Amino acid sequence: MKSLRAKQWVDDKLGSLLIALLKPMALALGFLLRRDHALEVRGDIVVIKLLGGGSLVLAMPALLALRRAHPARRLSLLCTRGTRAFAETLGVFDDYIVVEDSGVRSLIVSGLRALRHCWRVDTVIDLEVHSRLSTVFGCLTCARNRIGFYLDTAFWRRGVATHLFFYNRASASHVHYEQIARALGGTIAPIAEVRAAYRAANGLPAARSPQNPATRIGLGCFCSDLSVERMLSAEEWARILSQRLGDAKVTVHLFGGKQDRPAADRFITLLDTMDRLYSIDSGLLHIARLIGVETVSFWGPTDPQTLLLPLPAGSTDEVHYSRLACSPCVHLTEVPPCRGNNICMHAHLDPGLADEPPIWVIR
Repeated sequence: MKSLRAKQWVDDKLGSLLIALLKPMALALGFLLRRDHALEVRGDIVVIKLLGGGSLVLAMPALLALRRAHPARRLSLLCTRGTRAFAETLGVFDDYIVVEDSGVRSLIVSGLRALRHCWRVDTVIDLEVHSRLSTVFGCLTCARNRIGFYLDTAFWRRGVATHLFFYNRASASHVHYEQIARALGGTIAPIAEVRAAYRAANGLPAARSPQNPATRIGLGCFCSDLSVERMLSAEEWARILSQRLGDAKVTVHLFGGKQDRPAADRFITLLDTMDRLYSIDSGLLHIARLIGVETVSFWGPTDPQTLLLPLPAGSTDEVHYSRLACSPCVHLTEVPPCRGNNICMHAHLDPGLADEPPIWVIR
């Protein structure tokens, strides 16, 4: 499955079918077995995060709290190869269970292998807010506690998961991850302490010493397949940098290409040498903010209020958000209403585009 759309289709169709089959059995077995589902950790933990490495960075405070609260328990991550590259930078997981999502056959085979690894684990924490197959996997592990989220469109998880935490798409995502960690006995550390832990996990010095004025500029112009409408064109980036840097002599380093994914530790070391990062909404941006790089970010299809961690006092973080009537649209609709004509991003260079609400019609 090369495209994200194909993966979402399989997740929706196959996941819905399996949930329809599993839910009656899960309810019946729950009634008969009367297992103790007290919300506490009594054994090993498996966290599920298949897509979205940036979301794992946002979950760092929660994951660090879990790691510190249960140091004797094995903390594993079920993920895809792309997500693992981000996960390894966190320094909180003991091992990684990789699911291959390149095709239906590889998904099933690797899923069965992963299921054997996770069989009868004590606690499964599903951080996938929208996925059906991740819910199915959690159920099939027969874990004592199967934890997930519910929102207005995910009540189908009831009876399959043992504990569902409310996820409000209009509020900060990290808060929802943290409620699970707190419910399981964790204490959320101050963000400065989280930053220090992340820097230490990646072999970075305790503090940064950026130059002033900035001479080494990072550019994060790529993102995952989920909403490529977040991206700016090369011409738009050229205009932005020209307007902001003028004739200043700087070195620009391009980050975020596919070549960076297998070597996350190396690109983080390089990222830490940057004086400033210009970026769209991406996992790279979240890493830069967490390690303390000065950032300037541009948003449109996603809302920075829901997708940014708070920063320690003294951090420099410049956020530009063109909130049109149709924004944010990611996770709220399967197909962006603009169908690729992302005027919410174009508006960063042409503010007049935001003056008149857009009209989007489908047939």
